[in-house]
Amino acid sequence: MIQKGSLLLALIALAASLVHSPASARNESAEWAEKLKTMEQIWVFDGSGIHNVGNLQMNVTNWGCFGSYPSSNWPTQEYPSAQWPANSGVEYMFIAGLWVGARKGGVPVVSTSAYEIEFRPPGTEDQNAKIYRAFEGIQNGSRLPSPADDDKDGLVDEDWHNGVDDDGDGKIDEDFAAIGKQMFTCWTTDDHPTSTQVNPEHTPLHLFVRQESYQWEEKQFYDFVGVEYKIKNYGTDIIEDIYVGFFADGDAGKRDREQYWTDDCTGLFEGIRCAKRGSNEVPVRLSVAYFYDKDGDEGECLGYFGIIFLGHDTDPLGENAPKKVGLTSYQNFSGDQPYENGGDPTNDFERYELMSKNQKDRNAEVPRDYRMLMATGPFRELLPDSTMILQVAFVCGEGLEGMLTAAASASMAFSGNWFDVDGNPQTGIDGRETPVPGPVSGVVADSCAAGDDLELLSAVRGEVIWVNADCREEDEIWANTRCNKGDATFADFQTGVNGKETQVNWLVGSAPPPPNMRILPGDNKVVLLWDNFSEVTPDVSTLEYDFEGYRIWRADGWDRPEGTSVLSGPARELWQLIEERDLVNGINPDIDFLYPYSVTKDDRRGWKYEPLVNLPGKDAVIKLFEEAVWYSPLDTVPCPPGLSDRECDTLEAMARYNLGFEGGLQYYKYVDESVHNGMHYFYSITAYDHATDNGVPVSTGKYGDPSSNFQYVNPKSNSQDSEDFDGEKIYVVPNPATSESMAPWELFPNMDDPTGIKIEFRNLPRCRSTVRIFSLAGDLVEILYHDGSDGDGSLMWDLVSRNGQNVTSGVYLFAVEPDDGKFEKTVGKFVIIR
Repeated sequence: MIQKGSLLLALIALAASLVHSPASARNESAEWAEKLKTMEQIWVFDGSGIHNVGNLQMNVTNWGCFGSYPSSNWPTQEYPSAQWPANSGVEYMFIAGLWVGARKGGVPVVSTSAYEIEFRPPGTEDQNAKIYRAFEGIQNGSRLPSPADDDKDGLVDEDWHNGVDDDGDGKIDEDFAAIGKQMFTCWTTDDHPTSTQVNPEHTPLHLFVRQESYQWEEKQFYDFVGVEYKIKNYGTDIIEDIYVGFFADGDAGKRDREQYWTDDCTGLFEGIRCAKRGSNEVPVRLSVAYFYDKDGDEGECLGYFGIIFLGHDTDPLGENAPKKVGLTSYQNFSGDQPYENGGDPTNDFERYELMSKNQKDRNAEVPRDYRMLMATGPFRELLPDSTMILQVAFVCGEGLEGMLTAAASASMAFSGNWFDVDGNPQTGIDGRETPVPGPVSGVVADSCAAGDDLELLSAVRGEVIWVNADCREEDEIWANTRCNKGDATFADFQTGVNGKETQVNWLVGSAPPPPNMRILPGDNKVVLLWDNFSEVTPDVSTLEYDFEGYRIWRADGWDRPEGTSVLSGPARELWQLIEERDLVNGINPDIDFLYPYSVTKDDRRGWKYEPLVNLPGKDAVIKLFEEAVWYSPLDTVPCPPGLSDRECDTLEAMARYNLGFEGGLQYYKYVDESVHNGMHYFYSITAYDHATDNGVPVSTGKYGDPSSNFQYVNPKSNSQDSEDFDGEKIYVVPNPATSESMAPWELFPNMDDPTGIKIEFRNLPRCRSTVRIFSLAGDLVEILYHDGSDGDGSLMWDLVSRNGQNVTSGVYLFAVEPDDGKFEKTVGKFVIIR
């Protein structure tokens, strides 16, 4: 049982001991401790797995959990757990994760991600077991309906995104399916030695779990995170009577509210809601288990947070798996009670009992700290080297109806669309969408047929028959009168028509992907550089090149609310549009950007980046790169002396672009000079597309959101060159340092920055320096180190002494001691008023 407020941080590698019963045993030998120490290299605690492009921000782990363990001592606890709206500090979940239960030798066995962390990254045996990030349009990430064979070897998506050469062709991640504006991939197993070391009662099922999660930026789709698990039996035994489930500890409330998790409720909704598809509404059936704060915390916590089962293996005959997607078990419980009275399960027998219970608890409406489990099954068996799939989504919205709207959007996005992939006109017709492999006999071709219309099919081993297994669901949806179906016909709600036998899930028509962006802080300015990736990536749904323009955004006034960081970004209301330009094609604003930065038209600089502007003979260098690419297009151009690798990469990409070769890119530049040194800024560059009529652009279309592509930056003073060095120009700001003068850049404290305040030393030397701070009495207060060799002349101090104490009011002296003898030692003073 987790103690949220008093979780003790032990060895990182013994991670499960942080969230497991204190009775967990562990080996204290030196050899084992050393092995566990090396495991820390694999467990991802750095915030690189935060879903942050949508309005529901979530931390993803590489040990099978979603969430960050807020209000604990866990290393991830300051990251968004299930924060909605984004960057609000309002959380809805402590932790959640996959459960897989089965019988092994007739005995119930359950492998869990939470609370017991029995699914784990493979450890030091596999250094690739990290979290991998991708997005629609990324190189090698094509998927249907686009040509999906990236490496043109006749196979599709055979080398999934995991840093490994899965198909043995000597290439890594060269052909995978990238989904959404942000996609994370990782994998775990349930049989790592530490799983049983920390959880002695754990019996592994020898499962390999591939986990992918997806998020989108568009408003219709930004209130959910989609998840897919591929669960493989990589052992030698047959696993029988399988149930797959999802466990969640939902905690609704603002992080700064004491014991905010103690007044929650939980429930289950099963029914039909309407989802938008173009101008029409489509009825979708939902099964959503959810949490909410009973009293809304005085208007601070009005959301409902839910988990919806979207897909899993099915069997139209009902012999090997459930006939249709859905829940068979929903259980809620509170740790305030023993298991017999509705409390948490404590062993595999109890866990399997809950998962296999063909029962759904009543909604729990008495405020408490609740957990819940949703599960489906049974699946008769999972043979060695076989895989089963589970697809779910986390959803959030205001009130129950808002959450159900988000769930309906998630369901619609998951359903995607159907395509003719096999080219066989006899598959995907007559409403028959489901293949049934032989040997089978007496299979009903259409589950709605009766009497003379009843057709029975048979197939021998190696043959496949196609049946209509979902006709009752189609009839039910079509008969629903709640939704405005517009001009849709029944055929629009059918599957298995027009030869389209393959469903492509998670297919969302969206704005062009954001460009690759680089931010360079300067002295009271910020330089933005980006490429034309948005222009050369087709729409994932229509496959059209429909780019229209770019928008440049800036967010000011961010103060790092509790539970947020530079990784999760600013609140949506802080974003300001500072400039927008587009193609000149008759669609507003019709402001050209395709001319050089050095050229001014109508008081506007162009955006086209010009390389090597200060280098004599730059034209010759540019020509050299173009000639090298022309004569040896498959080779990398050697980098001439005096140029950095980054400059050479840019020159080669521009040469390929100018010559029309594969891998070419155009670059752009924008300079914002309306900023102040030391302040906190976020920048984002987004793209938008246009709608067409017979191929002709007629209006703007979908707009990217600034949350999909942001970077944090602090403008900084320039460091001084030795030739012009003047020690009198080194100063401290603010001076005097008071609560009022430091307020504009004050941040909410966190573990890495316990004060949230700072002063800055500016105009330091362009070399390495040591800055010593003394009290007026001559006592050494702190020693700081600075490297100004790259042009950065600013150094921050958080007003904490070398003894870890907050300094008091007074006059302080500082001495700047450059390592380079070309600079003189400088002394100065500043004042702190508490």
